[in-house]
Amino acid sequence: MLDDNPRSIGNAATLDASDDLLECRMAMLGLETIEKGAMIDQIRRRCKSCGYREACAVDLKRDPNNPVWETYCPNAETLVALAEVSWQQK
Repeated sequence: MLDDNPRSIGNAATLDASDDLLECRMAMLGLETIEKGAMIDQIRRRCKSCGYREACAVDLKRDPNNPVWETYCPNAETLVALAEVSWQQK
């Protein structure tokens, strides 16, 4: 059965899968060693309630370096900013 979400392309990803998606996205941005805390908790909450989890999964599989995810991800601005700070500190 298809999800009622018009952005959905099939069955909804599970909430556990959204954690995997976030971890993968953070790894792609070099953020796998970032300190866990309130900001990451907020990012995780947004990820779990996002209607674009399936698109995110497809994009990560197809071409994880394609910046198209930044157009729909509710965490894009925060993740990109964290990555920029991380890259500047290296």
